[in-house]
Amino acid sequence: MEKFNFDVLTPLLDQQVAVFAPDSDTKLTDLTITQVSRGAPHGDEFDAFSVEFKGDKNQHCPQGNYLLKHPGFGEMTLFMSPHAIDSYQVCISRRKND
Repeated sequence: MEKFNFDVLTPLLDQQVAVFAPDSDTKLTDLTITQVSRGAPHGDEFDAFSVEFKGDKNQHCPQGNYLLKHPGFGEMTLFMSPHAIDSYQVCISRRKND
């Protein structure tokens, strides 16, 4: 998950990410990165951030795990939640390595 981080994702604003069913070659849709924000727990001990996406309202993805692909970070299976018919969020909070 090293390449899916705040510093890599921030320059990818307004770029599309391909969304696939997990463990499948079935592409579901493309989502556009609209925001990358630091989370409240971010600090010395934790790396925390969220990524907001916008998509086509006719290709809704329910809450669940998805394989996200982009040349900037490669391929990552992550839990994604919708917060509107066409808006999604991935939240990351992980302990930093010492």
